[in-house]
Amino acid sequence: MLIKDFYKIEGIDHSDGQVSAHIKLNPDHEVYDGHFPDQPIVPGVIQLQIIKEILEESLQQKLRLQFASNIKYLAMIIPSQSPMLEINIQYKSMENDVFQASAVIKTGDTVFLKFKGNFIASE
Repeated sequence: MLIKDFYKIEGIDHSDGQVSAHIKLNPDHEVYDGHFPDQPIVPGVIQLQIIKEILEESLQQKLRLQFASNIKYLAMIIPSQSPMLEINIQYKSMENDVFQASAVIKTGDTVFLKFKGNFIASE
């Protein structure tokens, strides 16, 4: 789980199938040593993990990504330039403990990621 080291939740609101969270990135995290030393950016897989963890926090249950039907990386997240991020998730509970979700990671008017896919409850 990345929540305690890679980023910190500064605020989270959850109501009727919507989650809005504000997080602060740790620009000194060791992952940037390899991604990339001269130009640190948040890896795409970590962006997906953040969405999953924010949804888990809101639903108070463990999830795993079942599938992603659409992922669009629209801009690089450079932690020194954009240390504060807003994550907006809309989700719908489906049959068999599946949650259909769409999410956006952004700061101000800059959208970094758009995601659509399903998460499933896991143990």
